[in-house]
Amino acid sequence: MPQRFARMKGQGVVFIASLRAAEKAGGVWLAFQDSDGNSAVQANDLVSFAQVSHIDWLSKAQIEVEFKVLHWGKVTSGKPGFSSTWVSPTLCADKIELWPNTSIQKNTAALQSALANINLQYPELQTANLEQSVQSVQSEQVKNLCWRWLELLPLPICTKQRLLKSPSASLCIRYLGFILRQSDRFTHLAR
Repeated sequence: MPQRFARMKGQGVVFIASLRAAEKAGGVWLAFQDSDGNSAVQANDLVSFAQVSHIDWLSKAQIEVEFKVLHWGKVTSGKPGFSSTWVSPTLCADKIELWPNTSIQKNTAALQSALANINLQYPELQTANLEQSVQSVQSEQVKNLCWRWLELLPLPICTKQRLLKSPSASLCIRYLGFILRQSDRFTHLAR
């Protein structure tokens, strides 16, 4: 999700070619992918643009890459193609701003507190934001809260895309609140 650092691991010829192409092109479009291998790479799907900040080629068995995820984009091509210029799969997208006029949302306290509890219990899930400001604007907090929950929850790609494509963050907040109210951690029911 934008305004964060992201890490990726991989190996093989296609992975290396993609990294080199990302470095030459000045960045890469990152698409959502679920555990079944389905990717959000169709026209009008939302993706994130990232720049390579560091590549560790040698210290581990797999290549590790750190990205700065900068902004959202909307896929413009019908399906991913192959570029002979970059010798790797390519995806065309245009930069967009997601939820530009996010107003203060009600009912975010429970989502914020649940996310804080998850971060305490599972420190490996914490993310490093690009801007480490203590007092950020309320609308940015709402956006980041929605985006982080969408990263963590094992929702189908079509659901995540539908929530992200909504005109404001309010639908996402309502949906996430519903999920939280249904969870056993929130209701304190025994498993």
